[in-house]
Amino acid sequence: MNDEILNLYRAFNTAMAADDTVTLDQLLAPTFTLTHMTGYVQPRAEWLREIQQGTMRYFSSVEDRVTMKETATDWQVTGQNRVVASIHGSRQHEWPLNTVMTVSKVEGKWQIAAAVVTTY
Repeated sequence: MNDEILNLYRAFNTAMAADDTVTLDQLLAPTFTLTHMTGYVQPRAEWLREIQQGTMRYFSSVEDRVTMKETATDWQVTGQNRVVASIHGSRQHEWPLNTVMTVSKVEGKWQIAAAVVTTY
């Protein structure tokens, strides 16, 4: 496995669970989108704003499994984490989330270009 890419994936989950939008801002590409399990494709700025406002609150993220595959231009990281969150006013709930993440070089730096989340 590529340690740099794996560390980026883990930093994303750590920052998300800490509601650390400053770190997330550094990890996410400017064009990042998050596709939720509902199918809604959320732009980067909107997701970060919802975390800052507490509309989307993340409490923990426990990694179960991660696989990575290098492509011709980027990396695909698939991770399964149990995430405790409160979304849009719901009570805290643990979600078994499968995240398929595209990691690309942006101006010479690896950043998360997209994440698609489903359950497992």
